[in-house]
Parts: sequence; C-alpha cells; structure tokens
Amino acid sequence: MAVHYLWWLVAVGLGIAELATGSFWLLVLAAGAAAAGFAALAGFSAITQIITAALVAAAGALLVRRRYRRASAPAPMNADVNLDIGATLRVERWSEDRRARVRYRGAQWDVELLPGFSPAPGVFEIREVVGSRLRVIPGGETSSVTSTSR
Repeated sequence: MAVHYLWWLVAVGLGIAELATGSFWLLVLAAGAAAAGFAALAGFSAITQIITAALVAAAGALLVRRRYRRASAPAPMNADVNLDIGATLRVERWSEDRRARVRYRGAQWDVELLPGFSPAPGVFEIREVVGSRLRVIPGGETSSVTSTSR
C-alpha cells in the first residue's frame, strides 16, 4: 500500500473520531494528516510529510483557538450568556454613592453607574450583571425602556 493511502486512512479515522466526540481538535489533526497524504502523493520525503502534517495542524489549532477566544467574554458582560446585557431601564434618582434601586423585570434591583459617567436621571443601558446588581451606562432609546425606579 502506498504511503499516501496510509495518511488518508489516518485522516479519515480522525475525522470519524471527531464526529463521535465533537472536538474540533481532532478535525485539525485530520486536516494535517490529509495534507501529509498530498505531500506523500507528490513524492516528498517522510520527514517533509511529517512536517507538513505538523504545520497544517498547528495552523488549524491557532485558527480554532483564535475563534473561541474572540467569541467569549466574561459571563457578567457577555450578552450571549446574560440576556439582560444591552437592555435599558430608567433611573429617576441616584444616591450619593452612584447607586439606585429600580424595578426591572418584575423585581427590585440595585443599579450601579459605571465610572466616568454623571449620575443624572434618565435612560441607562445595562452593561454588566453582578449578582443582583445591574451595572449601567447612560444611553438607550426611550422606546425600549423596561422599568422605572421607585
């Protein structure tokens, strides 16, 4: 059996294992093995085939890692994890410590104004949820206001 067939069998085996586990890492290794199979078909030496497999797998691993790193933000600030991020609310008055108490989604919440903003009454956008405390910045459209302070 020619060497390139062995590489492609390894690639198919890794691809099947990836389907069974759902791991992108096995798919990256399968792509490296397939690339090595093409290098073998082209007549390159065994060491060149191994280096080709390693380089393709390393490049794929970097792409997968970059994609997952970019997509995830800390849970208190990630709108994919917490659907309150980006919602708006109205605050009528602030205390001296830049905090307020508002009714939001049928319950009382503590609201904290993030640093760098003036504590004036108005509409605020939720940027972070820490426990039962909403951390907000000024902004948002008044048509999407979901609560008022009491």
